[in-house]
Amino acid sequence: MVSSWALARLILVIVLICVAGVEWVACEHRTFTGMYASRRVWQSPGGADGLSEKCKQAYKNLEASNPQESSKMFDAMGKPGAGVMSGNFDWFGDYLGCTSLPDSKYCVSNFNITAYKMSLKVGVCLPKNCTVNDAAIFPEHIDEVASHRYAFALKFISKYLEGQNTTFYAWCAGPAPYSSGTIATLTLVAMLIVLLFVGTCMDWYFFRPLPSLNIGVVNVSKSDLRSSGSGYGGMDSLQHTASSRDENAPLLGAKSAEAYIGPRRLQFLMQVLRCFSVPRKLTIILAAEHKPATIPSLHGLRVLSMFWVILGHCYLFPLFTGEANPLYSTAIVKRSSFQFVLNGTFSVDSFFFLSGLLVMYLTLKHLESNGGSINWLMFYIHRFLRLTPLYMFVILASIYLVPHFGSGPMWNPLISPGFGCRKYWWTNLLYINNFYPTGFGSECIAWSWYLANDMQFFLISPLVILAAYHFRGRGVAATTGILVLVSIITRAVITSEYNLLVSDLFNPAAVPAKDAPTGNLQDLMYGKPYTRVAAYAIGLAVGYLVRRSPFRHTNIPREARIAIAAAVWLCVAILLCVPVFSLTHMYQVGGYLNLTASVFYNTFSRISWGLGMGLLVLACHSGYGGYVNSLLSHPLWIPLSRLTYGAYLVHPIVLFIMFLGLDQPLYFTDTAMIFYYIAAVLASYFVSLLCAVGVEYPLLELENRLVGR
Repeated sequence: MVSSWALARLILVIVLICVAGVEWVACEHRTFTGMYASRRVWQSPGGADGLSEKCKQAYKNLEASNPQESSKMFDAMGKPGAGVMSGNFDWFGDYLGCTSLPDSKYCVSNFNITAYKMSLKVGVCLPKNCTVNDAAIFPEHIDEVASHRYAFALKFISKYLEGQNTTFYAWCAGPAPYSSGTIATLTLVAMLIVLLFVGTCMDWYFFRPLPSLNIGVVNVSKSDLRSSGSGYGGMDSLQHTASSRDENAPLLGAKSAEAYIGPRRLQFLMQVLRCFSVPRKLTIILAAEHKPATIPSLHGLRVLSMFWVILGHCYLFPLFTGEANPLYSTAIVKRSSFQFVLNGTFSVDSFFFLSGLLVMYLTLKHLESNGGSINWLMFYIHRFLRLTPLYMFVILASIYLVPHFGSGPMWNPLISPGFGCRKYWWTNLLYINNFYPTGFGSECIAWSWYLANDMQFFLISPLVILAAYHFRGRGVAATTGILVLVSIITRAVITSEYNLLVSDLFNPAAVPAKDAPTGNLQDLMYGKPYTRVAAYAIGLAVGYLVRRSPFRHTNIPREARIAIAAAVWLCVAILLCVPVFSLTHMYQVGGYLNLTASVFYNTFSRISWGLGMGLLVLACHSGYGGYVNSLLSHPLWIPLSRLTYGAYLVHPIVLFIMFLGLDQPLYFTDTAMIFYYIAAVLASYFVSLLCAVGVEYPLLELENRLVGR
């Protein structure tokens, strides 16, 4: 048998080899591929004195010594192209052509022209001796160096900017900082890879399946027989299956136990390493089997809601990267069908609803099974340990790794997923990032406001759960009613106080100046728990009803069942469709709702959506779901459902790399967006699978072994 010291030395050698390999690959990648790019930003008012003498002299020397490279440099610069009347003001030129020249640097010069309320971006290819200051003002001072025949188109820009009140700033491509944080993150990734390799080998070598659970020779702890998805406190609407598996079910869902056949003194170490077994994790994640006492329809709802989130963000990201035909993209908002994309924010309310439902359903089940006893401290600790490791890993990667995944004229750190993380990462760790920093979107990984809200809802959920356990329906009605009332009051007051009129988001002139809002909707209402708690409260109430299962049609005549089903699904359609499609006419005319209508819509639209989701789940659970329930409960949703939490965390990073890594602005067409969307979904779930196998599931099982429940 292998001694513990020999095993430790083997693991140490593998770690060192893996780290060295990752470091070598990273250095080679950085040196030869040019994939690393950073952006420095410089800003100054218009009317700068002109290009530096050093830059002008570099141009003259280059034109005299190497006219061919000078021609290529001017050829790579951005020039006015087709579609200017359609809003094409991003003239990036040839990024790869410029960066391939040995003595050049690529920069983007941005002009904010006050008179026309527009922003113009021009790619400039400069000698390396030119500074970012030169890049910022270069298009306005092109005449100082533009003796070359290729520069005639650039002179148009110079004439256009002449006499305008213009603000300049620029960012230039360059090697990304290979910081100690990057090295530490790569080392962490290397160590995880080693653990996965060693864990897989240990699982294969030291553990053997047994034919039956009734064999007496097993060295299997209780945590071995637990499901990594079971338990009363760890269900998140974005995370794994709504798995209330039996506590005595094997981890892999098999019908046989497994015996440890190695040295007893190494048993605990082997059990820990086994948490990182790749085949073991893949078996858990990809198992498509409904377990007893679960709510099958939730799998489909969770995955489809995630698809909806990605769809909305897929159309949102080009607004940051720039489009070659932005006027066309603003025209599609008038389509009735596009309201489904515009109102994709209701998908987040679906997650709040599902989270509340699962917390109530699983915790109430635990209370009923244990005579009302529960360890509330572990209730919170388990939740924190379940969500936080992968969350922090994604933040770490967004700070130190994502900047190395692409380059191009739009690869700007000011809109990077990790922007703000160095300063505010601790607010994410404490789940208060929806309150601080105060500006919505300025926090670390901006989309994580959902997790902060969900954790805050989880903190108060025991009040409703205990009321449900001790006072049954009356307790649930009173506590959830109070939460919904808080949401109604706060949303109505904030909308009225700050004049937050519902208007065409793509038509800034839709709201007259006299009716302009006095606050920002995202800062005041979108990400705050007191305005978003209604859907979660409705989920808690529905979780109680599902647990009690009061709606069954066993003895109801067939005609009555049909009538009930028709009435229920009519209500579901109204409650879900009205919030999504009721603003179609407003977008078609480019207008806005008055204050009374805005208060009503802002206050009750998300409550309507939550009630619709509740009726849908109750209909499916009570036997009135029909084909809808068959679709939502299909076993193929289950693996994707387990990957939804990771997909939510990584999909904006995937979109960032996909869109901001383009060399030219996206030309918006329906066909192009369909393919981008499909690619985004597939890539997001693939990356989520890697994160689940390498980080999420191993640490969940490790927590089960070390902390227990």
